[in-house]
Amino acid sequence: MIADADARENWEKMIAWRDHLVKHRTLEAAYLEIIRRNIKFPHILMGQLVQAVLRNVLDDCGDAFVLRAAEMFFRPQRLMMQEGAIIAIDEETESLLGRQPQSPLVALLGLPATVEVDMLNDATADSYWERSDRFDMALDLTAGQRGLAALGDVMTRWLAHLLAIDVAIEPLMELRDARFSWYVGLDSDGTRIGDTVWNGGDFDDAMRARLVGLFRLTFRDPADMIERIRGEPVYLLAAMTADEKLRSKPQNLVTGLPIRQGEAVN
Repeated sequence: MIADADARENWEKMIAWRDHLVKHRTLEAAYLEIIRRNIKFPHILMGQLVQAVLRNVLDDCGDAFVLRAAEMFFRPQRLMMQEGAIIAIDEETESLLGRQPQSPLVALLGLPATVEVDMLNDATADSYWERSDRFDMALDLTAGQRGLAALGDVMTRWLAHLLAIDVAIEPLMELRDARFSWYVGLDSDGTRIGDTVWNGGDFDDAMRARLVGLFRLTFRDPADMIERIRGEPVYLLAAMTADEKLRSKPQNLVTGLPIRQGEAVN
């Protein structure tokens, strides 16, 4: 018997997590049951599971931009605005850059930050492979740049792997004259913006400023869709929080699309 109540609760959660994983033949099946049944597990465990599944999803991927974009599925990002650009930095890494010193001693002595962040671009892409586990490369998410296109690629692969559906996902510059038949928020704030537009609310400047990514998803085989909106595009929205963070919910893609059926991969 574990006497400490917190330690006992942690142990119980860990055992429940282990039991859930071992009763499934694949990690993908374990993940799909969690999100479809809304089973509650700690965020840190879910992030690690998503990371492991993405390792399978992207096993043959040699594009550093796509791999860096995939980090957004399981690691929150701090967004920084620089001369009209939207730059994503890993939240944990950003906290080590001097804004939140690692220790009181570092602050007292005025020591420089020990973490350096480079922008991922053609010149730095080769260095991603040796430092990927440090999560210390920034990604440009400005509309029209490679970051959002890479994120679209990740989502396409994610859906093909987990649901065996073939879709095309393209980033858009803006939502104009679109028939908003279906939408999926890629995070809580994206969902709120989608709800506002869906209900005929005003898509004002404040919302536009929060909207980080807008995508149009189309099914290559319309037969995969529910009949009511078959052939219509689906819009995907990613938005930052009031404190300029992006916390993705990849489970929304799996549970929120208008698909006829979605089975776990074998």
